[in-house]
Amino acid sequence: MSAPNIRPNLSFDISLQEERTRQMLNAKRIISFSPHPDDSELIAGGYIANATDRKAEVKLVVVSDDRMSLTSIETELPMEKIVAIRKKEEMSAVEILGIRDTQFLEYADSRIPEPTLLMNDFLTIIRSYAPDLVISVDPYLPYEAHPDHLNTGNALLRAVLFHQYPYVLKSAKPKSKPPIIALGATASPNVIVPIDSSIDRKIKSILCHTSQFPNAENIEQKIRNTASIFGRMISCRYGEAFKVLLPDEIHMGMLALG
Repeated sequence: MSAPNIRPNLSFDISLQEERTRQMLNAKRIISFSPHPDDSELIAGGYIANATDRKAEVKLVVVSDDRMSLTSIETELPMEKIVAIRKKEEMSAVEILGIRDTQFLEYADSRIPEPTLLMNDFLTIIRSYAPDLVISVDPYLPYEAHPDHLNTGNALLRAVLFHQYPYVLKSAKPKSKPPIIALGATASPNVIVPIDSSIDRKIKSILCHTSQFPNAENIEQKIRNTASIFGRMISCRYGEAFKVLLPDEIHMGMLALG
């Protein structure tokens, strides 16, 4: 049976901003903060593959261990076994995407800290790595209910907001300017990047997560359908969509000039 044609709700006008697209495509140091193993591949696998191809340095931070991820109680696997499976699947995926720096924070799935606490982890990592671009999920996606996605996205926004303030987390002082932010799984994208050359690697990396996507043909078709919708908006076959925010737009944003 063929997969349904999954079409995101894009009834609004997308204002694609050339300068933000240029900044994404030229970023040299990138961190992707993934609530669970597989989230970064789903939202930005094509972009990340293209970035590593052009020799950008990419770090992946996986926040939770995904111990709750198996939907069938019949598996009866102990949680430590599920955690090991998910980590192994993630390491196979990052190899396909060309990521050479992966950090697992190992918070319990569905129990990661609320944003104010998680922000300290992110702030320490960002100040140490000094990225010019950070990626995560959009915590303002309508009807998003998963606390790990909400907390991860909001923690990243707060970390970027406070990045330049040395009295916030004095143990990790800032050494660079705040990075720009690219939020995937968003209902209000303003940038679409082409992934024609990397769509196959994106799909291959997602299919490494066999515990999550046992029906490979079905998930591949869904990914291609969605990516093709975004691709047509920029006159290519496949694309990935992001809400790209500049650091001065995440606090009192109506005053921002960007």
